Amino acid sequence: MEDGADKQTRQDRKLAKALQKGRVRAWKEFYAQYATPVYRFVLARARGDAEAAKDITRESLVIAVERIADFDWRKGELWPWLCGIAMNKLRETARGKARDGRIAEVFDERNAARTGDGASADAMDVEYVLSTLRPDWQDVLEQKYMLGKSVREMAETLHMSEKAVESRLTRARDAFRQAYDARPNAAEGSTS
Repeated sequence: MEDGADKQTRQDRKLAKALQKGRVRAWKEFYAQYATPVYRFVLARARGDAEAAKDITRESLVIAVERIADFDWRKGELWPWLCGIAMNKLRETARGKARDGRIAEVFDERNAARTGDGASADAMDVEYVLSTLRPDWQDVLEQKYMLGKSVREMAETLHMSEKAVESRLTRARDAFRQAYDARPNAAEGSTS
């Protein structure tokens, strides 16, 4: 039986090959699969600025398609790569906006948090690690820990059985824990 992550990886590789060949249908499939998750990722980091999030999402997806031939599957999965592109676009946009712009404020606060108290830096690490996970894992972790939903409520929202939600939540927690422990500054944080 094929694991959901293996199936997603196989589908992503097939999609990437079709994109490299310039197939219009592949672009439509790529957009349908990733536009909403990338938009949600960007919107959360753009302080709810929907217009900026739409623009950055669009630009990020175009960049991803243009650079799909450069993507190395041995270094990671497609979703974290897309998040990296979106974060770069967010940073680029923030630098280009006036200091009073909404996105610039977010990055100013984040830079201050990194040099300030450890709790803010930890929150930033959690946000970053969450963003590197698959969209379905992000969703269940956000519903459970940010929205405080029960497994039953999540099952209703996701149109899944409670058992399936529990299974997804377990995998998501494990993936989060592993990614959090492996983050580059993990050792620095433990020494303070």
